[in-house]
Amino acid sequence: MINQNYLKLKRSFSLSFQLAKANFKVKNEGSYLGVLWYILNPLLMFGLLLFLFSVSLGSDIPDYPLYLLVGIIILNFFQKTTIEATKIIQNNSHIFKSIKIPLEVLVASNILTFLFSHIFEIIILIVFLIIFNVSIYGIIFYPLILLLLYFFVFGASLLLSALAVYFADFKNIWPFTSTLIWFGTPIFYNIEGQIWIFYANLLNPMYYFVTVARDVIIYSKVPEPWLILGTIIYSILSLLIGFLIFNKLKNKFPEML
Repeated sequence: MINQNYLKLKRSFSLSFQLAKANFKVKNEGSYLGVLWYILNPLLMFGLLLFLFSVSLGSDIPDYPLYLLVGIIILNFFQKTTIEATKIIQNNSHIFKSIKIPLEVLVASNILTFLFSHIFEIIILIVFLIIFNVSIYGIIFYPLILLLLYFFVFGASLLLSALAVYFADFKNIWPFTSTLIWFGTPIFYNIEGQIWIFYANLLNPMYYFVTVARDVIIYSKVPEPWLILGTIIYSILSLLIGFLIFNKLKNKFPEML
C-alpha cells in the first residue's frame, strides 16, 4: 500500500514537472527579453520602492535594500501563483475533459512553473547579499522556508482554483485581494511599535514567511520559535483546507465548465 502511494505520488510529481517545463517554455516563447524579464521585473519594483521609501520608511531598518528585496521576492511568488491558480482549471479544461489526469497535477505544475522563475530571483538576492557584504550562508536554509511556502501556496491554489470554477467573478476579485495582502504585509515598511498592524499581521500567513526569511538570510539569526511555528501551522492548515475543498468540488468541474 505504501509502495503504491509512493509510486502514485512520484508519477504525479513527474507529470507536474513536465507540464511546468512545457508551460515555462511557452511563456517565454516569442519574448525578446525571455528569461531576462524574470530578473528585470523584481528589480524594477525594487528600484521604485527603494527610491520612494528608503529615506521616509527605511532609514531605521538595518540593511533596508535587502529587507525590501526579500519581501518583494516572496510576495511576488505568492501573488503570481495564486492569481494564475484562479484560471488554471478553466484554461486547461480541454486537457482533463479528453485525458484522465489528476486535477491536482495541473495546480502543482502551475506552482512549479513560477518556482523556476523564483530561482532567478534568488540568484539576484545572492548577488545583492555579496554587494552589501552580507554573509550568504543564510541562503542555505532558504530551501526549508521555500518548501513550507510551497505547501502553503499549493493548498491556497487548490482552494482558489476550485472556488474560481464555481464563482466566475472570483478570478477578478482575487487579484485585488492579493494586492491588499501585498500592501498589508510589511514589505517596504517596519511594523515595530505599530501594535494594531502587528496584531493584524498575526492573521497574515505571508508575514511569517517573509519575517523568517529575513531573519535567516539577512540577519543570520534564528527566528523566534512562534514565527517558525506559524509558518508550519499555516502550511499544514492550507494543505488540509485546500485538499478538502478541492476534492469535494472537483467532481463537478466538467459540468461547470
